[in-house]
Amino acid sequence: MIYTIDYLIDIIDFITLSSAIFTFTVGMFLSIFLTIYISIKNRKIKEELINKVADCAPPVFRERSINSMGNVAHNWLIGTMFPSIWFMYPILRFLCSLSNVEIITWREKVKILLGHTYAICILSLNLSFTGLIYLVIRIFVIPY
Repeated sequence: MIYTIDYLIDIIDFITLSSAIFTFTVGMFLSIFLTIYISIKNRKIKEELINKVADCAPPVFRERSINSMGNVAHNWLIGTMFPSIWFMYPILRFLCSLSNVEIITWREKVKILLGHTYAICILSLNLSFTGLIYLVIRIFVIPY
């Protein structure tokens, strides 16, 4: 009886670890593939999109947003998603001192500006980062 319970616990541990690895891997590959595809597709209007997204930003953050989209972010397209990625909200809210209304209006303007590209990017980025957090929690916080 004890061996059966231990065996079931080992199976559950394996399944949760496998699902964490799978979620992270699929999310990351999807994110990388979509980012490359959309970047290549929009390479001719890159500067125009960066400037339009920066114009949508709150006045206090406009110069920083251009810098983050052009220089700091690994990819300009991911930089345009800053106001919409869930883990960036606390950074924009508390470290950059933007109000909740400013962030929400910026997010809505970017959503209208990018159209269907917006939904695809947000889905892939959030899936990959959620998978990463799930994987880290599963490996380091929950013991085997």
